[in-house]
Amino acid sequence: MNDLELARNGRSLEGYDPEQDLDPSVVDLLRESRSPSTWATYERDRVTIEEWCAERGVRSLPATPATVANYVGAKKDDLAPATIARRVAMWSAWHKSNGFRDKDNPVTSDLVRNALKGLRRATSGERQKEAKPLLEDDLATIFRSISGSSLADLRDKALLTVGFHLGRRRSELVSLDVEDLARPISGPKGVRVLLRRSKTDQEGRGEALWLPGIDAPYCPVKALEEWLRVSGIRSGAIFRNVTRNGTTGGRLSDRWVSEVVKRRAEEAGLEGEWSGHSLRAGFVTDRAMMGASTRSIARQTGHSPTSPVLHRYVRLANPWEDNAVTIGATG
Repeated sequence: MNDLELARNGRSLEGYDPEQDLDPSVVDLLRESRSPSTWATYERDRVTIEEWCAERGVRSLPATPATVANYVGAKKDDLAPATIARRVAMWSAWHKSNGFRDKDNPVTSDLVRNALKGLRRATSGERQKEAKPLLEDDLATIFRSISGSSLADLRDKALLTVGFHLGRRRSELVSLDVEDLARPISGPKGVRVLLRRSKTDQEGRGEALWLPGIDAPYCPVKALEEWLRVSGIRSGAIFRNVTRNGTTGGRLSDRWVSEVVKRRAEEAGLEGEWSGHSLRAGFVTDRAMMGASTRSIARQTGHSPTSPVLHRYVRLANPWEDNAVTIGATG
């Protein structure tokens, strides 16, 4: 979290005099160095660690090597190894940003390094839970199960089918504004979507995506247009909260996407470990099953064509392709 405190309150951090204020213009630039979702994650991690330390009567800053190692041990049965490692890395950066160099940073101690090493070895044989891909057939099942026409129903239909067909991260999905949509004058039926910023485009160069119009009840273009028409949203955030009295509120958070996927899948009778990532994973898996190339899938999802995550879902879809066991086999 080298710049989190700096971005939050304008105080200088690592490499600067901690008593010297920075100009607001510099603070704004530092705030833009990471995405809002990244800052939010750092902040949640910091608060969680502070609360854990407070409950045990130990200091979080500066912490001792024993405190950090104890945290790793205490959380090994509750959190994924990757989550623990991320929080410990944040803890280390937090110390650095407050002037503690490597020799005084508890996270760089042999005790903590060995605790993390032991965590990796202890969990190396365990498979971390993965979101179940929500395939196109699953999407159709969910649409059939949503029989109402309330604002929440229309929003969830649009959110699910647009999220699936764009194949993007849920944070990118909820960042879309009405101004990012454009219908082409000619060409195939669909909507051009401008993604102004993404995880792989932190400078905000922008990326043009295509949302297709399809001949199906779960057509993303039809669902999106109906949601915008009935909700009366003409500018700003596309996907918004719906209040109890049936009016629209502020922009949805990326966490809310997971809630919608889980709840709607459960209501439709679909079994599995569902999350917001199920939409993106489902698009990759479904298109691979249909024979789409890895490169064409990556073009829509924003993955690198060599991404191991992308290839994992492609392998799940077609485990027989490029597999030595199939060479020379007949059937």
